[in-house]
Amino acid sequence: MDATTLSRNFDARESATAELRALTDEFAGKEMTADARTKEENLLSAITDYDGRIKRGVEALAASANVETLMNSVQGGGGQARTDVESDDAVLRALGAPGMVGQSREFRPKSTSETRAVNVGNQPNMVDRTLFGQLLAQAVERSTIMQNGASIVTTSGAEPIDFTVITGRASAQIVAEGGTIGESEPTSKQVSVGGHKYAYASVVSSEFVADKALDLVAFLVEDAGPAIGDGMGRHFLTGTGDKQPTGIFTTAPAATATFGDASPDGDVTDALIDLSYELQRSYRGRAAYVVADTVTARMRKLKDANGQYLWATGTLTGAPDTFNGKPVLSDDGVPATKILFGDLSKYRVRMAGPLRVERSLDIKFMSDQIVYRFIQRADGLLVDERAAKVLTIGTTP
Repeated sequence: MDATTLSRNFDARESATAELRALTDEFAGKEMTADARTKEENLLSAITDYDGRIKRGVEALAASANVETLMNSVQGGGGQARTDVESDDAVLRALGAPGMVGQSREFRPKSTSETRAVNVGNQPNMVDRTLFGQLLAQAVERSTIMQNGASIVTTSGAEPIDFTVITGRASAQIVAEGGTIGESEPTSKQVSVGGHKYAYASVVSSEFVADKALDLVAFLVEDAGPAIGDGMGRHFLTGTGDKQPTGIFTTAPAATATFGDASPDGDVTDALIDLSYELQRSYRGRAAYVVADTVTARMRKLKDANGQYLWATGTLTGAPDTFNGKPVLSDDGVPATKILFGDLSKYRVRMAGPLRVERSLDIKFMSDQIVYRFIQRADGLLVDERAAKVLTIGTTP
């Protein structure tokens, strides 16, 4: 809910309160009539309803102050931009209404540029107010990969695109005077990405949609965004690549560092530090540990040779916790037996085509409810396999 909508709710509450006060004054010292009693109950109910909306609106505005802007760094392809929430709100309410062609509408990013990097930690506290922008922000908030440096490519459709995936490094050689300079290129392979369909349906009452005081865009984004974002986020971590994105844990090579569950903490500490040094220096600077919550608890207890904890809690807003000076990202989608250390900017997320929103008045006809269906196609893969390593707990590679 934006500030304008919140203000309208305040005004409506004040109007209902004034009307209730006038009714009370009119029947001061005498019994209310049946009609007056009904009016009183309706006004009290309306005031309670407005109080709830105002509370949710204040909470939403407070939360949005902490959401990082993504659309300054994520640009998209195709279509005319929609730049204000009111126009998106009006479209959502009008889908399927008389004079409105069709039951479906496409929402697209703002510009025609194909790709930009996402770096949430360095963006100012602003939120793009279009439906596409808000839904993407909600999805990113629930994806460790997207939230921590992955590059997002947006395209007008979902036709297959070949990405060059780097699997090995190039090298320079000493060449004698007059000698032939040998060619050296990094080993690579071509991998095709498409667009897997992520969908979610929100069910709301017809009264909810008809009530202009409600911010329909914000409500639907808060409902659909987390569901779509969680689905994408898990696949970007561990997706198999078979009818779903290829997760970073699936592609990243196995580490040579090892430790077992029965090992003393010193061995565990050494293994985690060894893991970080398996990456080239050019990748280590931006790399982070990605672990399950249970592994986080274990890492918090590890100490160095002087008895000092290697874990440091981030004290600044938005600052991550660190282990041995490297960020630690915890996600419940990570297997409890795996630890990844890698540069997440080498992961590519493809948003394929526009966000499609469809409305049905028929499915829930008997309960007078409206169904909004959100569909976004996406894919993803790690494009540089030198940028990450995966340590398996309790086994040797």
